[in-house]
Amino acid sequence: MIIRSVEIEKFRAFENASFTLGKRITAISGRNATQKTTVLGMIGQPFTISAKDHPMYGCKTIDGYNFRSQFKDKFKISAAHDIIGEHKWKLNLHNGIYKSDHYSVESIARKQSGHEPALRFWNAESREKGAGYIQLPVYFLSLSRIFPIGETGKTQSLTTTLTSDELEYCITNYRKILSIQSLSGNPSVGIEKATGSKIFTGISDNTHDVFTNSAGEGNITRIILAVLSFRRLKEKYGRDYKGGILLIDELDATLYGFSQEKLVDYLWQAADDYKIQIVFTTHSPIILKCVNKYQRKERQEKGIDLPAFAYNSSIVYLEPQYDREGKRTIMPKNISTSEELNQVLNDINLSISTSNSKINIYCEDARATSFLQYVLSNSLHVNLDLYMTFVDIDLGWTNYVQLIGKGIPEFRNNVVVLDGDVPKKEEYKSKANIIQKAGNTIFLPLVIEKGIFEFLKNYDAFLKFRDEFSRVQGFTYDVCFNNWPLDSNAYNTNDFKEWYSYVEGILGDSTALFSFWCEEHQDEVSAFIEQFVDVFNHLAEMRLMLYRQLCITMKVDCNRVIKLAIWATM
Repeated sequence: MIIRSVEIEKFRAFENASFTLGKRITAISGRNATQKTTVLGMIGQPFTISAKDHPMYGCKTIDGYNFRSQFKDKFKISAAHDIIGEHKWKLNLHNGIYKSDHYSVESIARKQSGHEPALRFWNAESREKGAGYIQLPVYFLSLSRIFPIGETGKTQSLTTTLTSDELEYCITNYRKILSIQSLSGNPSVGIEKATGSKIFTGISDNTHDVFTNSAGEGNITRIILAVLSFRRLKEKYGRDYKGGILLIDELDATLYGFSQEKLVDYLWQAADDYKIQIVFTTHSPIILKCVNKYQRKERQEKGIDLPAFAYNSSIVYLEPQYDREGKRTIMPKNISTSEELNQVLNDINLSISTSNSKINIYCEDARATSFLQYVLSNSLHVNLDLYMTFVDIDLGWTNYVQLIGKGIPEFRNNVVVLDGDVPKKEEYKSKANIIQKAGNTIFLPLVIEKGIFEFLKNYDAFLKFRDEFSRVQGFTYDVCFNNWPLDSNAYNTNDFKEWYSYVEGILGDSTALFSFWCEEHQDEVSAFIEQFVDVFNHLAEMRLMLYRQLCITMKVDCNRVIKLAIWATM
């Protein structure tokens, strides 16, 4: 989109460090004191609309800010430790963004009449007037956006001039992210300015107004208005708009788990719709897992390894390191696989990885993995990450059988979950003995794409799904099946996958589809869970010499009580 990667020669605890950004969204994570906010500042520093001859000169965000990141929001300069000349970094840019493929920044002394020179950041390759910035819009949402409006004194109402379409967009996404079923009357958006530069936003209707909104409601409204601000630029300036950068500090602040996930889904789509490169900081495992979901899906769809900057999503982890003398540095690293993410979560929690004690779970593709995770999470009611690792690999069932047949320990001593149609395939007959003898392979209770297609094709079933599980207005039977008018016999595997991706795009994710199918097929789900538990326990028992058994009683949907052997290091 705009920035490909960041190279830091020196900046406080950073030395000769680099990382890559996603074209749409990038999550920057790390423990406290790892300079996450500083990284946001370094990314946003060179961008602004300051040239008077620029078409967008003078444009403001909906909540009244210029499209530039304020120095005071990003950096607190230490007179004792921030030495002029000891800060230098480079942004590597996508084609067409700037006259060069990169932009270098360094700290310089800015003269002040009657005062000591002040530290400022400027173009490291030019001192010419106007060379300090790349003329692109940027908006930095700092933590100052989050404060209890009840703790402020007098506020001033700012005029909000949203079009009817913008208001509908704001209300729709506000409700979706916060899981609010409805708003009474004619909802509106309010903006209140407190002392200093603090802005509070919220939604008003017949039962409450901006002053009774929670900090979380205000946070979501503020983020949506920021996105709308870029949408305005795109719609008004057409080709002159080359995209923008939205920076959000502590994305998860004030938000519960469901809203965190829905917010990431929203930003993922908004980044694509309005050409915004969105970078945010977070400590939230939920948000990191959600971004990782997009990473795995994208890599599966592309099928080949591309340079890191070619992908739409990225996770950057800021890891503290110490040399023999005790000097502390921060080393950023890009992560993409589930295993890397688990290591990051362990580091955030200062815990030791127990990956050797966990059983690996293999599926045929990312969608099967997502379905399995959903079913297990809702049936077993345990933290799956503590006991099993879902390996980020896509192999066909014949490949798994071949690896199992050759006795490869990794594929004999861990769980392999195959699609539900495998036993019906003609070639399965010659391989059934290998699978049965190994004892570590089970089959999903359905072929996900085809099974859900056939189920929703029943009009009564669709109506129930629409009314009880789907939150998308205007999602009719015709919309769902307009391009797939025939019965399932008319389509092949790729057709079902195409349909599923289409519906998934409309709904935003697969959770509603999974939930509906499982609710209507409780017996099949219960039988599958029992099979999974049996296989898992069998493999766990094989590791008895390494791990101790903790038997935890869990309830499944059929109300049958079963036991899952959970293992931890001795």
